[in-house]
Amino acid sequence: MLKKVIAAAYKSKGKKEMSKSELIHTLSFDLNFFTHETSKKVVDFAKRDGLISGEDKIKPLFDVDSVEVQPNFKPDVKRLFSSSIFDELIDKIAKKIGKERSEVVAMINKKQEKFGNLLSAEVVALIVAKELDIGIKDYINKVEAEIFGIEKSEEKVFQFELE
Repeated sequence: MLKKVIAAAYKSKGKKEMSKSELIHTLSFDLNFFTHETSKKVVDFAKRDGLISGEDKIKPLFDVDSVEVQPNFKPDVKRLFSSSIFDELIDKIAKKIGKERSEVVAMINKKQEKFGNLLSAEVVALIVAKELDIGIKDYINKVEAEIFGIEKSEEKVFQFELE
């Protein structure tokens, strides 16, 4: 969802780069997604996760045009800042290969673009983890629940062969 938030900001301005203050202003006032303080945190999270980079001019590190943002898109702040299954997978992958979180996110973004952005970042993170021989069995139903917004009480249980 963070990727979609950043893409929405850049698409709304039709720019390839913005100052940090312009990005924060776009998120809080132009798009009316968050308060000013929350927008600052969103930008910090996006930088931490390797979605944007730069000091004077901030650029997205992914193809903004490849991210579909619906006209009525409104991010869920609670989901945006909660530690997600995606975060857990990033941490596991980073530990396994000895890389920074931002490097792992960049790796996932690159693979996601190879799939034509048809798969969510969570699903691509599962694929990357599996390719690195990280056990993903415990994550499959959690990723499904997160992607489809299924509450724990209504979560479907699917059995997958992971050989």
